[in-house]
Amino acid sequence: MTSTDLPAPSTVLRMSDLGELIASVPVLIGFRPCESLVLIALGGASRRRIGLTLRIDLPPPEHVHDIAAHAVACLQADDVDGAVVVVFGAAGGTGPARPDVAAAAVAALEDQGIRVHAAAWAERAEAGRRWACFDACGCGGLLPDPAATEAAATAVVEGKVVRTDREALRALVEPVDATTIRRRERRVIEAADEALAAPEPGVDGDAIHLAVVRAALADTATGRLELDDERAVALAVALARPAVRDAALAMSDPDSPDGGAAETLWAALCRELPDPEAAEAAALLAASALMRGDGALANVALDRAEHSWPGHRLTGLLRSVATCGMRPSQLRACLLDGPGS
Repeated sequence: MTSTDLPAPSTVLRMSDLGELIASVPVLIGFRPCESLVLIALGGASRRRIGLTLRIDLPPPEHVHDIAAHAVACLQADDVDGAVVVVFGAAGGTGPARPDVAAAAVAALEDQGIRVHAAAWAERAEAGRRWACFDACGCGGLLPDPAATEAAATAVVEGKVVRTDREALRALVEPVDATTIRRRERRVIEAADEALAAPEPGVDGDAIHLAVVRAALADTATGRLELDDERAVALAVALARPAVRDAALAMSDPDSPDGGAAETLWAALCRELPDPEAAEAAALLAASALMRGDGALANVALDRAEHSWPGHRLTGLLRSVATCGMRPSQLRACLLDGPGS
């Protein structure tokens, strides 16, 4: 199996230096890649505006052509005039890593009529690491400091975070304490049994549970959130109600007053709730990340939701719209106009 990170959003950056562009990849995808194929779409009036950026694990030799074709198909969701191919990996023998992957990606792009501006290799996206073109042009050298690139400066202004690697992303959503999770699992079951014995009125019950979510968001926004057993279970029960979950989805909009706090709360619940209840929080985190244009975080959140609750409907919808390569504004309209329950 290989892992594909969803396309990152387009940016208005325009770069002419290939070394700087390679060094900027961590900013474009949200973490420092290793052993990866990265495709960077170029477009706009100048045909050099950076568009969608897609990362995929380096595939085994027998799957190279299929994986390259899939990656190019995902990239075509953008208005692509051209592309740059970058392979990150340890040098192979006397030359760059995985020339077979680069060649397959170039061929797949050209088969779709997409001009390949460059195909290059780098050891890692770090200052001082070697990079070189796969072509015979002789271009190459040492990468500049990623933190000193134009992309990094833009990321600082926009409040983006670049994580050390993909494992750091996974840590945001993985359960943190097995003993606590098991205890809360029992308490969620008890709460469900109590609800069956004494069901709440539909609309009034939704309002009560929505107030639980709003109170947690308010505490998150002020840095005062404490997820003890009682509150974690109350939030799990609340988000299991479709009307409350859909209201929480609207709160996840980055442009809403609750947007920033919502993403923090959903990530915390991914770590603090048992399965399958964690799927609701993970799906909400994925939605927030998608609407913000953070494809890498959305992908690990969707993985968490699918593992927690295979067949979860909102997760399935999010995976479908995400793999279409929609821009964040299109995703926002799709999710908020019809989230599905």
